[in-house]
Amino acid sequence: MSRHIEPVSPVAVLTTRGVPFRLHEHSPALTVADLRSGTDFCIERSVKTLAFSTRDDRIVLAAVPGPAKVHYAALAVLVGVRRADLRPSTPEVLAGLGMEPGGISPIPTLSDHDGLVMVFDESVPSLGPIFCGSGSAHQTIEVGADALVGLWKEPLLGVITAPPNRTAP
Repeated sequence: MSRHIEPVSPVAVLTTRGVPFRLHEHSPALTVADLRSGTDFCIERSVKTLAFSTRDDRIVLAAVPGPAKVHYAALAVLVGVRRADLRPSTPEVLAGLGMEPGGISPIPTLSDHDGLVMVFDESVPSLGPIFCGSGSAHQTIEVGADALVGLWKEPLLGVITAPPNRTAP
């Protein structure tokens, strides 16, 4: 029997855990182009998070540096599934995490992480202060990358970015 777990906002998680951060308000941003045109954030100092669902009902959050592309095959190997078993999460799945498209956050919003897998590209912890999703498309969180990774009990770290100048498989 599955139980419903109410998500906690990323801001509440950071506040409760005593992690220093800044919350930035802006017009809704669903893409990197929206961020470039609607904010003055340095994309090179950002971490974008994509959400995937697997056939075995896990949710995979993959966080990579903002300008990078996810290497889907490498992500699948790290998570232990076939590439074909990773599919973009639906808005309904995101809502269950307390998030919306354009605001996917790499901050744990569920107290029970069963079925939730967080994967960081190995470069993320050393990025210093970064901008990341807040759960909402009109807010961005600025936080230390190492503190962000430290919020997770057992995050996976690996090379999940596609090489430059090559399309991710």
